[in-house]
Amino acid sequence: MHTNIVQHVFRRFCVLLVLECAALAAALPDPAAHFGFVPGDDYKLADYGQITGFYRKLAAASGRIRWERFGTTSEGRPMYVAIISSAGNLRRLDEIRQNNRRLALGQATAEQARALAASGKAVVWIDSGLHASEVAPAQQAPLLALRLLGEETPELDEIRRNVILLQVPVINPDGLDAVVAWYRRNAGTPYELAPLPALYQKYAGHDNNRDWFMLNLPETRAVTRLLYQQWFPQILYNQHQAPPMPARIFVPPYADPLNPNIPAPVMEGINLIGAAIKQRLAMEHKPGVLSYFGFDAWWNGGLRSVPAFHNIHGILTETAGFYYATPKTYDAATFPRRFANGNPTGEPTVFYERPWPGGQWRIRDAINYMLTVDMAVLSFAAREREALLHKAWAMAEFNIAQGRGGRPFAYVVAAAQPDPVSSGEMLRRLAMAAVEIRRARAAFTAGGRQYPAGTYVLPAAQPFRPYLVDLMEPQKYPELRAGTTGPTKRPYDIAGWTLPMQMGVKVDRIEEPFEAGLEAIQDLPAPAAHLQWTPPRARLARPRIGLYRPWLANADSGWTEWLLDTFEIPYTLLHNGDFHQGRLHDRFDTIVFASQPAVSILHGTGDGESAVPRQGGANPDPEPNSAQRPEYCGGIEIEGLARLTEFLKAGGTMVALDRATELASFFPVGIRALLPATPGAAGSGSSFYCPGSLIRIDLAPGEAVTAGLPEQVVAFSNGGQAWEVTLLPEFNTGSRQVRVLARYAGSNLLASGWLSGESAVLGKPALVEARAGAGRLILFGFRPQHRGQTFGTFKLLLNALYE
Repeated sequence: MHTNIVQHVFRRFCVLLVLECAALAAALPDPAAHFGFVPGDDYKLADYGQITGFYRKLAAASGRIRWERFGTTSEGRPMYVAIISSAGNLRRLDEIRQNNRRLALGQATAEQARALAASGKAVVWIDSGLHASEVAPAQQAPLLALRLLGEETPELDEIRRNVILLQVPVINPDGLDAVVAWYRRNAGTPYELAPLPALYQKYAGHDNNRDWFMLNLPETRAVTRLLYQQWFPQILYNQHQAPPMPARIFVPPYADPLNPNIPAPVMEGINLIGAAIKQRLAMEHKPGVLSYFGFDAWWNGGLRSVPAFHNIHGILTETAGFYYATPKTYDAATFPRRFANGNPTGEPTVFYERPWPGGQWRIRDAINYMLTVDMAVLSFAAREREALLHKAWAMAEFNIAQGRGGRPFAYVVAAAQPDPVSSGEMLRRLAMAAVEIRRARAAFTAGGRQYPAGTYVLPAAQPFRPYLVDLMEPQKYPELRAGTTGPTKRPYDIAGWTLPMQMGVKVDRIEEPFEAGLEAIQDLPAPAAHLQWTPPRARLARPRIGLYRPWLANADSGWTEWLLDTFEIPYTLLHNGDFHQGRLHDRFDTIVFASQPAVSILHGTGDGESAVPRQGGANPDPEPNSAQRPEYCGGIEIEGLARLTEFLKAGGTMVALDRATELASFFPVGIRALLPATPGAAGSGSSFYCPGSLIRIDLAPGEAVTAGLPEQVVAFSNGGQAWEVTLLPEFNTGSRQVRVLARYAGSNLLASGWLSGESAVLGKPALVEARAGAGRLILFGFRPQHRGQTFGTFKLLLNALYE
């Protein structure tokens, strides 16, 4: 009889479970009915409103999802995260989140950590659509959610029981809507493959994945709050599109070099997850999987790389895509014979086991590859749930213990700084990313120095010590060579980014432990949306500024807009046609050209070429028929150059940054550029090569442009330019005068990163003012506003605008 009762109870439990599952899945919306097509169909793209509308229907129909707003974009659109798990887990979501936070921050004893890991749930982050021209990730997002909510399999049941998925289906809503509207306008016309003639993020465009330690953009700030203030996931999966041809997807392991500040357990975990992804793709007979290529583990600043310094397994994939939702058939005979690392594309190798044979490739194929990776990542997290949770605690404990031992013990930031705005902004940004900041209640001594009350202390004994150390210390990019005598491997992105150097903040590294009465900071406000700028030398009226915006996705122009908006400096955007109207001097005092080759400023880049890559940085799949609409072609042309000449003759000022300084060759000024258009390129005649590093610049005293700055600053250079003054001293006067406002340091040029051939620029002019009749050219051989990160050189550009 006891057996019958048990069987009856068990059957009733099974019936109730089936009924609950049926109720959870019965009313899920049909994608075809909602979108009017199934995401992944040829020539069809869903916009942000359609995708978020589908998720709202999912949330109304299922108890396995929460749909929450967590931020606002640069253009005012809401940002949403879908939290997906079992209904039972969602009912205790706050408890799970708090326990996960305790583990991630090391706020538990060893015994408590074991218990929390045993009862906790792994947290996985999957985002889509960061680079909006890479359209497949956002289109696959609703299909993944539908599968997780509606399908009943043992694997999915295990995932729902053991994993909390944080899914951001569209992490760049503004960009998605811009790209989708553009494609819909052009699909079925000769301009179907034309590139978007604007940035797909208001300021950053493609650089929206370069803002993850600086946190200038509303989108990155909102995501950072979720990641490092609330959830602390164990795995973050960031989806992109752009493996090198003919690979169909790139997955970890990443390429060398390895940043020494990334914890070894994190990198080994990333490699394990990469192996799980590759195995699943192999078992599903999906060829063209490439690893250990291009995308390295050096740089700090991307959505997948910053988490690695926070003890999180940051995963990047790059899935193949053509243009938008247009399919293409590939002939293997046209494939490049080798990848850039020298390995063959048509034969199996260790990191490319099954070459892709070619054939048709559609957005549906890209989505299918991504869904396979999604399931591999989620299944890995479900299987390794307890180990991942305990590992997060163990790494936090190790980092805290390592910091207590010293070398360094802490970083000390004096409250009194040459630029309190920059120091305040640095501390705010660090605090947003969960760096612990303390303030001295009384004077103390450390490292043989005495510091007053109010001094800020950043202790190294904190759970995310790797992140703090990496941002505070200079980078030294390693000399990796192909063979014993081959060329040095160049960085994937940039080589150096030391935060105090970029921001002009004085920070003291204290090696040994010291005693001080410190208090937690409770009153650091959120980063200011706008900063006031008052020029050191007052003028009666604000200058009338025109900023050139090409019909190209020029991120350097976008960051210049960000700088002007942030410091509340009015300006007018100028397009090509504005230069043909004449009498520019009646409207503007100063015209600014952000970094862009002069030939591109004058003539555009032809049919469909762009100032930045279409996808992921590799631009692996060029299409000669991607014609641009005529109204978005060309540049200012010869007529615009003539009007610019008139503007200078009338007393106007032209400010040019980095590559835009090539325009100076069209005016009779007494300087000669010393570096080729592509520094370090083979056959360029120059050995100088600076792949995105921080260098020292000596400033001329007593000049309006350098006012308010110290004698030496650290600037960002990504190649840059140097000049020679060609005028004899007796002729360097009047309407042809050339004034050197800054020079490359005469020694010890490199501050952080890597460069070669520095002798070509040592002591040479890096910032000049050249008279052109009544007008002036102010030429920056570096980028003083690079990605909104170089607070230490902002003043040079702002002074130039106000002079």
